[in-house]
Amino acid sequence: MDQPDPSELLTRVIESMDSGEDRPQQRQMVEAVDRAFRTRTHLAVQGPTGVGKSVAYLLPAITSARSHADARTIVVTSSKALQDQLGERDLPFLADALDVPFRFAVLKGRSNYLCQAAVAETRVQLGRGEEQQTLDLGGGWDGDGSVPEVRAPDPMLRVELDRLLEWAGTTPTGELAELADPPSDAAWSALSVGPGECVGASRCGYAAECFSEQARERAGGADIVVVNAHLYAADVQAGGQLLPAHDHLVIDEAHEFEDAMVGALGVSMTGWRIRRLAQVHDRCVADAPTIAMAIGAAADAVDDALEQVFGEVSSDRGSGRLTGELPDVIADALTRADLAVDRAVTSLREVHKAAGNAPMSAAAHRFERAIRNCDGVSDDLHALRDDLHPGQVRWISEGRRGRFALNLTRIDIGPTLRATAWERPVAEDSRDAATDDGDGSGGPTVVMCSATLDPGTAGRLGLRAEYLAVDSPFDFRRHGLLYVPRLPRPNAEAWPDAVVDELVHVIERCGGRTLALFTSHRMLRRTVDAVRDRLPDADVLAQGDAPNRVLQERFLANEHTSLFATASFWTGISSPGTTCSAVVVDKIPFPVPTDPIVEARCDAVGADRAFMEVSVPAAGVQLAQGVGRLIRTATDRGVVAVLDPRLAEARYRARILDRLPRMKRTRERSDLDEFIDSLGLD
Repeated sequence: MDQPDPSELLTRVIESMDSGEDRPQQRQMVEAVDRAFRTRTHLAVQGPTGVGKSVAYLLPAITSARSHADARTIVVTSSKALQDQLGERDLPFLADALDVPFRFAVLKGRSNYLCQAAVAETRVQLGRGEEQQTLDLGGGWDGDGSVPEVRAPDPMLRVELDRLLEWAGTTPTGELAELADPPSDAAWSALSVGPGECVGASRCGYAAECFSEQARERAGGADIVVVNAHLYAADVQAGGQLLPAHDHLVIDEAHEFEDAMVGALGVSMTGWRIRRLAQVHDRCVADAPTIAMAIGAAADAVDDALEQVFGEVSSDRGSGRLTGELPDVIADALTRADLAVDRAVTSLREVHKAAGNAPMSAAAHRFERAIRNCDGVSDDLHALRDDLHPGQVRWISEGRRGRFALNLTRIDIGPTLRATAWERPVAEDSRDAATDDGDGSGGPTVVMCSATLDPGTAGRLGLRAEYLAVDSPFDFRRHGLLYVPRLPRPNAEAWPDAVVDELVHVIERCGGRTLALFTSHRMLRRTVDAVRDRLPDADVLAQGDAPNRVLQERFLANEHTSLFATASFWTGISSPGTTCSAVVVDKIPFPVPTDPIVEARCDAVGADRAFMEVSVPAAGVQLAQGVGRLIRTATDRGVVAVLDPRLAEARYRARILDRLPRMKRTRERSDLDEFIDSLGLD
């Protein structure tokens, strides 16, 4: 098969663009990724904003697919939004721009697709089906085969379900992302299956129509498959059974991958999750009220135990982390819950058998889905009750409405990934192209990339990888200014008022056009209220006032608007041009020391090294992400104001400053004003 050169393909891509720019940094990354794929050497690339990272790794993936029959690349993204960007924009663009044929697919978890069995079930429950059914949205099977009295769902939910069922009859993909107006969780959960609930294609009468199976089939025939970190984690847990075999793995936004995997590979239990099994059971079995009562009582016991212990440990150590044996009151509550869940499973199996449901009927599907749901809760209860192993962390977290959750995960995921992912066999059809990957594993070649990538990330993920830091294509010294004013430190009483003063000044000088990023919701609310009082005529948006998507659209639509936001806007938002002429950060975003994951990581390296090896690198990466919101194109100009004097005074400042773009730096407001004036804003 003819082997196209990725550098040549890049030239074609640039020529196909109206304002295409040949960037040496992008070519450098293309060549490095191509070399990694050919030599099977793991690679970690820090490629700042503007390099064009997605094209830089997609072109070698296309080349590999053309060079070796059935060579496949899996691309793991940090979010579904980035998945959609690659699948709806970047890959179609390359397909149009190149005369090199390749196949691509986007694959998400089953819960992102309509379940045809659940759709059929819901149609009958709402009286829209063609056959009578022994299950409705509020009742269950009465044991003698009769249909219990129907209890209609909430009217608003019914309207929403009717709308979704109409869409279900026309959608080509059945994918949630198709809907411009996302449905409520209650409506979508009625028409989809959660993790572990699917009975499998071999046992489902709707397998031929299954949207998820169709998506997997497309992925199995694709050269490039785009997934998100959560699905990749599920594949790791399933021993590689969810994703097609692959020769190459690209991890985009790799600075978020470690935390995403730590979260996705863990388990969590709440009283609500246990209590929901009563509804799951009663929708299939209507004549066993004692089981629902037992489940409800067990859920209450779990809630009470978690609340009690959380109060004790949080007052003692400032966090909900549980470092020793599981407290007796929690262990007893989990055991009680496990017994109640076991009773529910036994009841479901007995009634299912007595009902004589056809093996692949909708009724059989409902019962098996309910049993799987119960089994999943039971498995997690067992995991949470086990003794802690080295590298594991267990903690209680407090959620909204006073709900508590018991959580368990690993912080040393490197050995897990090495054993279950990096050493996984490569695609069978491309064995002739595979050589040893330099790590002795024979697994897929891993390329990770991010605008802000810590050199130690690969090692923590269990990889020995070459590290490449690509220069930025933007002239930050001419186009950007870093301003760190002489303010009180954040722990001083006068600091919040000083932050307000600086923000008011920046917004006035820039005529809005300001993205203000905060490290806490509390500081955001206090500051936005004060700024609005001081600038009553200014258009100041704040996270929480509207959905994030709406806020971003409004911010981008009116360049005189300012937006105050927290964590979710430190990454992802892109506002080229003068819309965002100033990024203001309230303080260095150190991780919260009482966060159980952070605390466990600090314990792992020791108290003497924890701050410099855990907190400072994490803060540097996060701050660089926030600063990266400012300059998005070669012509953008603007200022970054970090209102934390430690960035200019603390002994560790160089470690953080080294992560930031090479802008001019100043502590003088007069320099700030002069630079803003040079922007020529109206």
